[in-house]
Amino acid sequence: MKRWIKWTAVAVPVAAIGYVLIGVDVRPRVEYAEEPLELVDTVPLPPDAYGIPMSGFVLEKGVVRTGTTFSDLLGQHAVPMPTVSELVAAAAPYFDVRRMRAGHPYAFIFADDSTRTPTYFIYEADPVEYVVFGLTGEPTVRVGQRPVRTSQHRIACAVTGALYNDLERAGADPALAMQLAEVFAWTVDFYRIQKNDTFSVVYSERTVDGERYGRPMILAARYTSAGKEKEAFRFAHDGDEQFYDAEGNSQRKAFLKAPLKFSRISSGFSGRRLHPVQKVMKAHLGTDYAAPYGTPILAVGDGVVEKAGRTGGNGNFVKIRHNTTYSTQYLHMRKILVRQGQRVVQGDVIGEVGSTGLATGPHVCFRFWKNGVQVDHRKEEFPSAEPVPEAARPTFVRLRDSLTQELDAAQEAMASRTVVF
Repeated sequence: MKRWIKWTAVAVPVAAIGYVLIGVDVRPRVEYAEEPLELVDTVPLPPDAYGIPMSGFVLEKGVVRTGTTFSDLLGQHAVPMPTVSELVAAAAPYFDVRRMRAGHPYAFIFADDSTRTPTYFIYEADPVEYVVFGLTGEPTVRVGQRPVRTSQHRIACAVTGALYNDLERAGADPALAMQLAEVFAWTVDFYRIQKNDTFSVVYSERTVDGERYGRPMILAARYTSAGKEKEAFRFAHDGDEQFYDAEGNSQRKAFLKAPLKFSRISSGFSGRRLHPVQKVMKAHLGTDYAAPYGTPILAVGDGVVEKAGRTGGNGNFVKIRHNTTYSTQYLHMRKILVRQGQRVVQGDVIGEVGSTGLATGPHVCFRFWKNGVQVDHRKEEFPSAEPVPEAARPTFVRLRDSLTQELDAAQEAMASRTVVF
């Protein structure tokens, strides 16, 4: 059963409406039987949709179904095949109609004269871009875009469980959790975060018609634990953009804090522990990170693959030489994704979590060598990348001070149980 919206002339200030309802499935709707019916409740609508003046028009919306083609959609309203062919050719410089995807919205716009002949067909390529096909007279095609609004926000939340859920409950895009893990990858051990530790964030967000669009972008962040703070500020100079602490030192360190983005420590570095398979007391000179099978394992630093193979106890493993001082090893992989002699960059995926060798479940045993001796990497302090250049420091300080005020305000709002946006 087809559904219809009757666009009626309603005196509403243009500035108050803008594009808020463009592309939104407006309700209430009525069923179409033989003739389009009037809406019982008149809904104020914008004076144009898709850049088309809507006075005197009727709009029908739908969603592309699996297997439906451009000609199928137009054919259901008896658009002649020669016209369809002309539209395909006219669209070629802007849009390939074969790229229409199931699940994307489309719309037909009809003159309000009950002729049942569509005047326009619109396909929404994404939340911003849409393609307008003119179906009467000489076929025309144009690409339009909805306005994208960028706004800045601040928020703070205490860790009560999963940071993803805490941010969502606080009203922020939970995708910020992944970005915080990236921002603090070198300076915060996410496996040691305690309940009631806090994260404060200043970020920008894009919206289309009031809906979030794309990923948010962190501008500044603060992690507070046991009265100690770690801060990060996004700053760009000479085409290079990265995060720095309050003193202008780079957040980027020589090594990541862990070889997995999200997991849990199932066994720490120890001089004596009961081996879970061999059932004997022995040293465990590494850190076990439990994670599901197939979880990507990351190189914690730049280097060269010294070994990539298999031994009985270690299972599938990779060892990387980073320089003359440091080496790292990753054990029990399900799959090795690098080869001996290959150069890797910090963050490269070198394998997948498995349980090969002496392992009771899926995890990676991460081992760290310093001057030939295995050490607990979580207790090491590593050098940073280059700091903010002296010439750029005045600009950085002004930005840092402004963002610090925003972080402070977010924390104060959290303390008073009010989240500020």
